[in-house]
Amino acid sequence: MMDKCEANIIVESWKSAYSNIIPEDEIARFLDKQRRQEQFEKFIEDEEIVLIGFYDEIPCGLIFGNKDNDEGLERCGSIYSIYLLKEYWGKGLSTKLMDRAINILKEEGCKQVYLWVYEVNTRARKFYEKYGFIFDGNKKQSHFSNKPIELRYIKQI
Repeated sequence: MMDKCEANIIVESWKSAYSNIIPEDEIARFLDKQRRQEQFEKFIEDEEIVLIGFYDEIPCGLIFGNKDNDEGLERCGSIYSIYLLKEYWGKGLSTKLMDRAINILKEEGCKQVYLWVYEVNTRARKFYEKYGFIFDGNKKQSHFSNKPIELRYIKQI
């Protein structure tokens, strides 16, 4: 069972990463810790990839993924969420979480992995590009009222 520290990582990460991307009134709907805890306990029950990252024995990061073929892709895995408390940005934890999640997807037979990222989220895009993900030209509008554009990135594994 997920405890409050994991729900806190998700909520605080949303505040840090998306406050300038998603309208404030809409982002507020994603900040209920009990709802987040229940949602991600379901991911565990559904046997999604759910990894917790620690820095100096402090839980401060999460990554979620699964074996999922996005439109036009085969034998593909997905990284659908990565969360890190802002005070741990730049310490290498996201790379370690990504390494482990991608290794799990490889073990499950995936040949590539994809993720969607907000076009205006330059910090995240730089991380994914440094990690070896490449924008494949696919774009979509987010479901939020201001319709931020999301870009699909793919990495061969």
